[in-house]
Amino acid sequence: MKYATWKLNYNNPMYGTGPEDSITLQGGTAEASHANGDVTRGSEILGYYTGTPTALSAWSFKKLTEAKALEFVQAIDPKAYFAEDGRILVPIIDPII
Repeated sequence: MKYATWKLNYNNPMYGTGPEDSITLQGGTAEASHANGDVTRGSEILGYYTGTPTALSAWSFKKLTEAKALEFVQAIDPKAYFAEDGRILVPIIDPII
């Protein structure tokens, strides 16, 4: 599993885009997973990607180690953990009805 952070790009003032389409066009995949705040206000998004994408500076794309990715999510929820496939999950508590 490869990890990275990025921010939405607002070249079009009507909506923000992530690097997913660019990475896909380069033969990889990308998926957003966690955000450390309001992404419409520049907060970082943590996600997963494949391939060796380039030219992603428009999204402030930064590759992360597994440890740094977990640290990012644990700052949001200290109970974050790795799933068997390498994704980072947080416990979901069902509300009491």
